[in-house]
Amino acid sequence: MLKRIPSIIVVLILSVIIAFSCSKDTFQSKPQLFLKGVNTTVVPANGYLQITMRLTDKEGDFYDTIWVQKKTTRCPQSNFADSLKYRFPTDAPRNLNFDGEVVLTLDYNLDGLQPACIKPDTAVFSFWMKDAKGNLSDTVRTPSIIILKP
Repeated sequence: MLKRIPSIIVVLILSVIIAFSCSKDTFQSKPQLFLKGVNTTVVPANGYLQITMRLTDKEGDFYDTIWVQKKTTRCPQSNFADSLKYRFPTDAPRNLNFDGEVVLTLDYNLDGLQPACIKPDTAVFSFWMKDAKGNLSDTVRTPSIIILKP
């Protein structure tokens, strides 16, 4: 016959397991980007798309360059991959276990949002970064974004 373990002991064991699993350092040597959100999933003519991401980096040695790729479903002429120079605020500390927010704004007319074809298009934007040691972040992708024509 099995002995029954008192429920208080089970609760204590589970609490210890949870405490140890939550105390792990979540920062990695490679920069990490996490999508927090986009301001819209439908960009009107002459509008903009704003992407908010969280950036973490264990050493804080990330570059100020964020790579962006636009991949469309209907108009391959609208696709691009390029780097954007993102200026971090001068008072943003570049310290160990860096944890900050990156907000990118892509303008319809200036940053390649406008469809190169006759009809509106649907695109997914991907972003990634690199640090001083050459570590690449994982790629972050937006949901499908509909881009309207004038």
